[in-house]
Amino acid sequence: MEIADYLSIVRKRLWILVLVPLLAGGIVTGLVLAGGPRYAATATVAAPALVGGPSSNQYSGSNGPSAFVANFVAAVTSSRIVNQVAAQTKVPAPEVAAGLGTTPIGGSSLIQVTYQSPVRAQAGPVAGVAASDTIRFLFQSQVTLAERTVAEAAKAVAEADAKLVAFYRATGMVLPDKAYEIKSQQLANLQQQVAQNQAAGLSGAASALAATVRAKQAELRILVPRVVTYQSLVDRKQQVTQQLSLQQQNLDQARAQYSAADPATVVSLGETERVSPLAQVLRKGGPAAGAGLFLGAGIVLLLEVLGRRPRTGVEVQAEAGGRAGGRAGLRARRAARPELEAGTTGRSKESAASTAGQVAGDSSTPRP
Repeated sequence: MEIADYLSIVRKRLWILVLVPLLAGGIVTGLVLAGGPRYAATATVAAPALVGGPSSNQYSGSNGPSAFVANFVAAVTSSRIVNQVAAQTKVPAPEVAAGLGTTPIGGSSLIQVTYQSPVRAQAGPVAGVAASDTIRFLFQSQVTLAERTVAEAAKAVAEADAKLVAFYRATGMVLPDKAYEIKSQQLANLQQQVAQNQAAGLSGAASALAATVRAKQAELRILVPRVVTYQSLVDRKQQVTQQLSLQQQNLDQARAQYSAADPATVVSLGETERVSPLAQVLRKGGPAAGAGLFLGAGIVLLLEVLGRRPRTGVEVQAEAGGRAGGRAGLRARRAARPELEAGTTGRSKESAASTAGQVAGDSSTPRP
């Protein structure tokens, strides 16, 4: 199809493309105007100290402001926040979700939370509670996560302590590594004495000390696996203790940010104002008219497709029968045409003769 074909279709169905958007926009406009006046309140969230800054902040780095805004916009209309706001303000959750809106201020981390309602007394409280609950939720989640991590680290430390206590009870040794060092030193001294006695020719004394040396060596062989086990337990205890200390620091930082995100300091609520009817019509009627235009285009396309759809066998047979009947009628008319022509010829001859007689009569009449 060429452009001229499309233009021809549009001209032929132009009434659909005009009527459907007008109906859609008119219906929505009527509903908006019939709903009575609406009121709007705006709560501004300004928390620059919580965005960017050191890497320990939840929203740090160059992408911190955009991440904060994206998370806030997604959270403010989530079911959790909407249900919390509905429970606190006694406004039904569907009305809260339908009236809430968020708008970032430029490219900053400041956000405006707006709520529209036909009830003036509801607009301000809902907007303020929604902004406050959302900012709490964003930073409370980090505190909750840090608390869980600290609890897990503390549990690991407790397990390490329990294993050390079980080791003490099983071996009766508090510091087996120190005992091993002492016995190793004693063994070295005995071996030195044995060597000195042998050098001095005191074989009896050397033999007596040799038995003591063998006993000390046996004690050391028993201590070796205990020292290894003890050292692994101590290393594990140090590892989980360091992890607990690090997680405790993260928890302290998360709690500090949560305290800085106090809605009393970062959320400011403006005055409730009446929404202009024109603004309501433009905000809802315009999109409705646009949707109606797309619907009208779809209807036009559907009509064109149905008009050009392939014919079924029944339709082809009916058309063939119609053509056959038309040809039969044409043959009948052609068969009757000679008689008609003959009658027409006779009448023509009679008319010519009459005309000739009249002319002759006129010529025979004497002129005065």
